[in-house]
Amino acid sequence: MVVFEYCGDSTFLTSILDHSACEIHMGDPGGSSSTSQPLPSFQITMSATRFCHRCIFVPGTFASTNLSRFVNDVQIHDAAGRVWQIGVDRRGNGVVRRFARGWAAFYTTKNIRPGDTCVFSLINGDVPAFNDYKVAVGGGEQTML
Repeated sequence: MVVFEYCGDSTFLTSILDHSACEIHMGDPGGSSSTSQPLPSFQITMSATRFCHRCIFVPGTFASTNLSRFVNDVQIHDAAGRVWQIGVDRRGNGVVRRFARGWAAFYTTKNIRPGDTCVFSLINGDVPAFNDYKVAVGGGEQTML
């Protein structure tokens, strides 16, 4: 999957994600590798039976690799520049289990529905911050929420 983020003046940031929604980098035609750092990402398809309107479960491998143990909150940055504080629940070993407190407000305000797929790209690790993209049904266009 390829994600394009419009920056203005005909400039785009491009991310290439593999089947697990982790960013990968390709070399340029001249043979050198990309100079940008990868943005760890994961994607979730919202399901009515998984209570996605109240919380979402973060893949364990993503959380243990990319989020510090015992973190209490993450942030989601939306397209309008608003920062959403989302509380997390953790597993017994301290690894983030799910996004919980504050998720329902984000879900409702952003009009996320069962069947929607959201891609969460980690943009900062100090206070974990994510950009969130909604993928059109059928795998089409992505829109930053």
